[in-house]
Amino acid sequence: MLVFGLIHDSGWEPPDQPPEPPPSQPRRWRLPWRPLAWVAAFCWLMALVPIVGAAFGGLAGYGVLLLALGLVLWRAERWCAKQYWSGLREYKL
Repeated sequence: MLVFGLIHDSGWEPPDQPPEPPPSQPRRWRLPWRPLAWVAAFCWLMALVPIVGAAFGGLAGYGVLLLALGLVLWRAERWCAKQYWSGLREYKL
């Protein structure tokens, strides 16, 4: 048995009242202070490398350089840990 349903549409009608635009607010710039502090710490350690290298020797300067790079890698690892990197976790058996 075949059933046909007819839809009766009266057409498009505009809304009664046009929507009011949202009130404009002045734009506020929020600076990301924590990442800026980490970048400042990295730059400070990189500026400290030649000073420490000249005052205490190349090995101490190399240690400060490794400390600065370790700081960057540690922050990058912590940032990546917060991301959703599950891959195909829901499809594993």
